[in-house]
Formats: sequence, C-alpha cells, structure tokens
Amino acid sequence: MEDEKESIKEQLQKTKEEYKELGGWESFRKGEWLWKLIDKAFKNYFEKADVEYFQKKYNTKDREKLAKKLISVAAKNASILGGITGIVISADEIVAILSGGEGGVGVPANIAIGLAAIGGEAILLIRFQLQLVANLGKLYEAPLDFDDPEDILTILAFAIGGSTAEFAGKAGMKIGGKMAGNAAKSFFSKELLASLKHVAAKIGIKVLQRSIVKYTVPVASIGIGVVWNYFITKAVGKIAIAHFKKRHAEIHVRNESELLIRVKEGK
Repeated sequence: MEDEKESIKEQLQKTKEEYKELGGWESFRKGEWLWKLIDKAFKNYFEKADVEYFQKKYNTKDREKLAKKLISVAAKNASILGGITGIVISADEIVAILSGGEGGVGVPANIAIGLAAIGGEAILLIRFQLQLVANLGKLYEAPLDFDDPEDILTILAFAIGGSTAEFAGKAGMKIGGKMAGNAAKSFFSKELLASLKHVAAKIGIKVLQRSIVKYTVPVASIGIGVVWNYFITKAVGKIAIAHFKKRHAEIHVRNESELLIRVKEGK
C-alpha cells in the first residue's frame, strides 16, 4: 500500500509539467485539455495493454474476473490519488482559487500552485481511467479507432452523468453505438471532429469542476476525494464493459448479415 502511495505521489508530481504542456489553466478552464490528453495518451495505453500479462498476474483467463480485477485496481489507485490530493491542497488554496479571479490570470502565486495541483489531479485521474478503458478494450477485443475518440468520450460522459451525459446523448453518442458509418464519418469529418471536441470540452470542464469541489471542505475533502475517485472510476469501468460488449454484438450481427447476403448472391 505504501509503495502504491509513493508511486502515485511521484506520478502526481510529474503532472506539473504535463499541466503546462496541456495548455495550463486557460486550457483547463475551457475544457480543451481533455481532448489533448486523450490524443496524447490513449493509443499508447491500448498498444501497451497486455492481456496475457494480466492472465498470468491474476492466474485466470476468465474475462469477467479479469475485468473486475482491472476495475478494482484502477478504482483503488484513483482513491489513493484522491486522498493524497486532499492532503496536498490546503483549504486556503481552494478558497483562493474560488475567489481569486478569472482563470487564475494575474493572481497570486499560491493560487497558481493550487490551480496546478487541481489540474494535476484531474490529469492523473483521467490517466487512470484511460488506462483502464484501454486494458478493457484489449481484453474485450474492441475494434477501437484512435483517430476517432468517440468511444472513450462516450464512456467518460456517461460515467460522469448529469448534463454531460445528456449533452453526449443529444450529440448522438450512445453506449454501444456509433454516430455514423465510416463513409459518413469521412464525408462529415470536419463537422464530427468539431462535435467531438465540443463534447470533450464539456467533459473536461465537468471533470475540473468536480476536482475543485471535492477539495473545498477542509479535512472532509480527503474522504470526499477518496470516495468520489473510487466510484467514478468503477463507473467508467462498468460502462466501458457494457459499451464494448454491445459493440461486439453489433459487429457480430453485421458480419452475419453480410454473410447471408453473399450466400444469397452466390458469392
């Protein structure tokens, strides 16, 4: 447990530079950071996901058991992150953030430090969740398109829930479904890209807001961060499984339909 805490502390420390690379407070305030992070990290996580490694580590090839274990580990790490952040960020810094001015521009140094810490927590929490989705995607043999992050955005939006899920639903993003076929996506690529970025910004803003709210109550914020991070990460895992299972079912039905058409046509 202590080793895990130290590892997460080190990762949280490294997010300070990443916070700057993702555009700093201006990017976080507008929600733009999430799209950048997904674009930067998700493909790499998916390519490194190793199902055989997990099968050996947890001594099972049962897909459902492995999925539960992966979700449990990710949720535990997220909860540790919540506890660490609750200790690192002082109540004074949170108050300063909430009353220090628009976007942290031109505000005192202690506010800038608090903003970076909040941003760092959001980055690492999403990283844990992206890694979990990537591992589950590989486990369930999901046909993911890294040039189209709709899958991950859909999962995050519905895990967060509320207005974010409602917005994603209105944008045509449904668990288990795709907005359009490949031909349509190619034809309307600019419009769809703009739509997906808009959804990503909405999610990014909501994640940041939740990260700030979690730590507004002194002492209690530690427990709030632990509990919220744990359950939101478990929700991401469960929704990812539902999403990937439906995608598989859709692909199976489509392949069978295409096969029947070929048989009828004598091909």
